[in-house]
Amino acid sequence: MRSLFSLFLSTALLIAASIVDPRWGAPIYVTPGSSFNITLDAPAAVNSVALAAPGTPLIQLKFTTSGNVITANIPPDTPLGLYDIVINGGEIYEPKAVWVGNVTGPLKILQLTDVHVGVELDMASLYRLIHGVLYANAMPFDVVFFTGDHADVGGQAWHHILFVRYASTITKPVFVIPGNHEHAGDDSLVNYRRYQGLPYWYRVVGPYLIIGLDSGHDGYLTDEQVKFYESALKKYPDKVKIVLVHHPPFYLLNGYVVETYRGPQDVDRLNKDPTGKRPYYLVYTSYLQNRPAFEKFLNLTIRHKVALVMAGHVHSGNSTIIINGTYFVTTRTLGGSIDTSHGFRTYVVFPNGTVKVDPEVWTYKKFAVVTWGSKAAQIYIDSDVVSGTLAVDLPGDYAGVKALNGTAELVKAEKHPLGKYTRYVIKLSGQPIWVVVGEYAPAPKITVERILPRSPTPRDLVTVTIRAEDPNVGIPFLVVNGTRLLASYLEEQPAYLYKFIYKTPTTVPIQAPGGTPITIQIGQPTTTQTTPTTTTTTPTTTTTPTTTTPPATTQTTTPTPTPTPTATTSTPTSTPTTTSTPTTTPTPTPTPSPTGAVSTSTPAAATPTVTSSVATAAPAAPSGLPVEVVALVAIAVVGAVVLALLARKR
Repeated sequence: MRSLFSLFLSTALLIAASIVDPRWGAPIYVTPGSSFNITLDAPAAVNSVALAAPGTPLIQLKFTTSGNVITANIPPDTPLGLYDIVINGGEIYEPKAVWVGNVTGPLKILQLTDVHVGVELDMASLYRLIHGVLYANAMPFDVVFFTGDHADVGGQAWHHILFVRYASTITKPVFVIPGNHEHAGDDSLVNYRRYQGLPYWYRVVGPYLIIGLDSGHDGYLTDEQVKFYESALKKYPDKVKIVLVHHPPFYLLNGYVVETYRGPQDVDRLNKDPTGKRPYYLVYTSYLQNRPAFEKFLNLTIRHKVALVMAGHVHSGNSTIIINGTYFVTTRTLGGSIDTSHGFRTYVVFPNGTVKVDPEVWTYKKFAVVTWGSKAAQIYIDSDVVSGTLAVDLPGDYAGVKALNGTAELVKAEKHPLGKYTRYVIKLSGQPIWVVVGEYAPAPKITVERILPRSPTPRDLVTVTIRAEDPNVGIPFLVVNGTRLLASYLEEQPAYLYKFIYKTPTTVPIQAPGGTPITIQIGQPTTTQTTPTTTTTTPTTTTTPTTTTPPATTQTTTPTPTPTPTATTSTPTSTPTTTSTPTTTPTPTPTPSPTGAVSTSTPAAATPTVTSSVATAAPAAPSGLPVEVVALVAIAVVGAVVLALLARKR
């Protein structure tokens, strides 16, 4: 009985345990032959610890445990690279959480900030994120830093899920910190800790000390974090220090300013414009809500000669303030609200502390889509900055590469030893680039979910909400009335919103890449009535009768997406087939249109000669008796019952 109880207890501990540190959003850096700690959220029965990466056999590690901490040893002959942690054969798992390296030279950095997954502007912010991910994978960066506001609303779990689904496909070490939007609706950062990792941390990477801080919902540092910051700086005094924080300690729009800080008395001076033209100057005033902590942060930063402090938050970005040799750099938003200047920034930090800050890369109309299904994945890139050799991690084991636009050559495909994902290295060229990895056998299904208003009048703004899915290859976009339409992410599952100004009854053709078109009727055509009738029929969308039979498709089990990191609890994953990330099919590339764009021209009235029976639309309301007749009958019945009761009482 005692042994059975022990078995149940061990099983319970194992199921409950997950990795708290390190996580995919702050991987631990180790060198071959060294050791590192894994912290679980609860003690667990640990039978094995291993490292896993594409193209490499599973590497078993020697380890010891003490409570909820595992100390694992890296074999001296371990190849350099980014590894997943695999405990007990995968029962506890965290992707891309161990960086085995030998960094001695310059550190090449890509900073992405303020993605704001969940924001819908001219296109869903998710497409700008994917573009940044592919840029990171195609360029020779050593690390990628995300400096906050990855989710637009921290309390919405699906914002985190979509961010992690794509950000975790970066093939290089990724370091993330929260922004004020991660605190929105979730000030204790429950979702952030679950999906992304610890809110503040530090990592030693060769000659560099990288520190991530959390400036909170209101934009200042707590006393606790400043103590943490001081401890890390004192522990590694000889390292080149790089700090990530969401709110910029110093900021001036489009400014490049060199200043001096002698002590706390200079805070007021640096907050007052010497020209008198502005009511502010360099200090980002949210930090003054805890001025003693801010002053101590500045004293520590200057005293320990921090090389670079990088921030986001201010969507227009582009600010470089140099104080006593420390670079305080703010970068514009990648996907959040702004006019037309989304972008990112790159840096090089040298082992002697020298910092090279590159000009921002503006990416307003540039985007990319990655989607996958049971037979293939699609990569669609509309950008002039992503080309050359691209590495990308995709779920499943697809064979072959086919270019639908541009050129593509498969260099190699490296399988994960546990089958979690495959890393494809592809040479690309062209714009737009449209590549299929695997067997291109599209089988799209289109559903017209609703049309508002249902009975439009001239000059009404009509919104058609469309759902589309393809279990074989995913849906990259739709072509609606000859215009490419990207999905809107107003929830985890995408929808396509086609908007236009209504003039007269018309038909609208809709087509998914690789599928046959369908047409829907907008507005009820005028017909001559031969027999007067009081029957009312709701003028709703209808589909043109199909003239062809869609090919039969064999659906297989959809592969699991690239593993989503899990923290104190396992991260929910979603089926890839419902993820509509842009990809394309062998049809001519239509004129681009931003998501949800309003068409000022009336949709073409011509109905396509071929339609697809897989598309569905809202059914017309059934005919029946007029409402007035039904009401009169009901009144008569009730009256008869009342009279009968009165007669019985008499």
